[in-house]
Amino acid sequence: MIKKFILASAILSTSALAGQTEINLIEQSARSLDSTKLATLTEQYQGYDQAFALYRLAVTESVVGDNKSSKRYLDQAMVILESRLESNTEDVETMILLAQVYGFQIALKPYKGAYYGVKSASVLEQAKALAPENPRVHLVQGISDYQTPAIFGGSKSSAIKAFDDAIEFYQADQNSGYHWGYEEAYVWRGLAQLALNNGEQAQADWQRAIELAPDYGWAKMLKSKN
Repeated sequence: MIKKFILASAILSTSALAGQTEINLIEQSARSLDSTKLATLTEQYQGYDQAFALYRLAVTESVVGDNKSSKRYLDQAMVILESRLESNTEDVETMILLAQVYGFQIALKPYKGAYYGVKSASVLEQAKALAPENPRVHLVQGISDYQTPAIFGGSKSSAIKAFDDAIEFYQADQNSGYHWGYEEAYVWRGLAQLALNNGEQAQADWQRAIELAPDYGWAKMLKSKN
């Protein structure tokens, strides 16, 4: 029985590490805006990892101005994630990524803002109820609070609180197998600080993001231009 338990634990550990390796490759490619590598990864991966690669590719294409491709990749990610959630209605990580995909749909399709806003908030609340200390729940909540106009309930101060929580919870997330967004939380918190005229805090957050990920082009750009 003990041997079986050890073997099962080893298998689970290996699976988590393999998934994290894939996540790390996606994040490295996204930080350097390497759309070619991201496109390759979307073809190599399946399931959650494929959806995550498609999401990061959609963001990258949007950054370089190709919103047509961005919409296509984002729609593909959305289909995969919605299908996964239908198969497992308590898949927290799928909920979180889907909430972020819905949120990014609003940026690309503003005329559907109300539709996707409700869907994003709903699935994120489900994830928060199931895993209140998941750092990505708070990262996505913070991004939503930051990007939502105040008239519709958005708040830079609320965003900072959410990013604070995300950063705290990331400390215990290293071995989750889904460890992404840590340095991104510092970048977004810096943006929220800047919006509140807290320039020094913003610079400190962007510097911390660069320390965590020296190849993070977005953080470097923000730090140099503000």
